Amino acid sequence: MYSARKIGKLEIGRKRLLSQADNRYIKLISKRNRRKTLPEIASDFNVGRQDSVSHSSIRRALQKNNLNDRVALKKPLLRKQNIEKRLKFAVDHINWTPAQWDRVLWSDESKFEIFGTKRRVYVRRGKDERTKMDCIIPTVKHGGGSVMVWGAMCSSGVLPLVKIHGIMLKEHYHTILSRKALPGGRQLLGPGLCFQQDNDPKHTAIINKKYLDNQEKKGNVVVMDWPPQSPDLNPIEQLWDHLDRMLRKTPPVSLTDAWEKLAQFWGDIDKSVLQIYVHSMKRRCEAVIIAKGGHTKY
Repeated sequence: MYSARKIGKLEIGRKRLLSQADNRYIKLISKRNRRKTLPEIASDFNVGRQDSVSHSSIRRALQKNNLNDRVALKKPLLRKQNIEKRLKFAVDHINWTPAQWDRVLWSDESKFEIFGTKRRVYVRRGKDERTKMDCIIPTVKHGGGSVMVWGAMCSSGVLPLVKIHGIMLKEHYHTILSRKALPGGRQLLGPGLCFQQDNDPKHTAIINKKYLDNQEKKGNVVVMDWPPQSPDLNPIEQLWDHLDRMLRKTPPVSLTDAWEKLAQFWGDIDKSVLQIYVHSMKRRCEAVIIAKGGHTKY
């Protein structure tokens, strides 16, 4: 193959170093392991070749195949049963109205890495492959940080943040449920509110399940059946990101300072922001359905 134009019977220009078959093979090497570096791909490709191909030529071939170095997206690991439950939730709730979502109290814990660093991992992928399973970094919840908090929000307001000291046990969470979450939720939304929590073991511990079941029988609350590994469906996750951005605009000088700023910024969040996140639930459900229960952009 040539990279030149023809003039009569003559071909002007330099002969292409890589054939179409070579380009396909480079693409295959990269897609077999998305985390291979450029030198590793070049090393694999050059095995058994008499004419070694340079890194720059390999890079151009990868770019031609739309395989560029990009930061790997971190997403929870999804197993088959997780995917099925996520899809069922999305289908069951796709037709909920904004008024129905307005009745939900969203809750979660979050750790803020005040002084830590988050190392980026690069993968080679196309622009539209961001959420493919082999292009993401599976994560587990609360991978590190300095200040941990519990919070709850709905479209009409937030409950005061609760600072968590050390490891939060099921007994600590029971105290939050009985003294913060449900009493505060009733003030914001009235009796019969819909309460969302994820499937963390301390949330589903017998002591807390019995408490919520009892409150449900009294008509005080309806506990939402939440699919596992689904932070992308929870609008409070975006609120944590919003809070983290606000905090980093005025970096704290100590853990005490970090907590005070978190509590202040959280309380100052405007209702319009809350409504935007809560009213995105239809789009979130649509995204899960389109992904057939898989990862979404949220």
